[in-house]
Amino acid sequence: MSMKRSLLSLIAVAFLTVTFGARLLGHEGHEHRVLGTVTMAASDHLMLKDRDGKDVVVKVTKDTKVKANPSTTVERIEAGTRVVITAIEGKDKSLTAKTIEVGRKP
Repeated sequence: MSMKRSLLSLIAVAFLTVTFGARLLGHEGHEHRVLGTVTMAASDHLMLKDRDGKDVVVKVTKDTKVKANPSTTVERIEAGTRVVITAIEGKDKSLTAKTIEVGRKP
């Protein structure tokens, strides 16, 4: 393959990556980070307001790890507490928490 043809192929791949890359990140199985303030906590889900003020519901499973000092359980996280959640997006666009990092109440 000639140098010119290789360069054109490289430019085409870069263009497609930039154009369609963002769409690929939003599909099932990808990790998402959700930063927000808890509005309600239960053993099977958390509700919070994200940084844009949108309501977000994140499912919690027995495999979800809660990182807090002192240690706590999901249902004991108080409303008003800031959290950073790493979650996996499902087929139905729902989020399931892998980890919940518990911050402080403002």
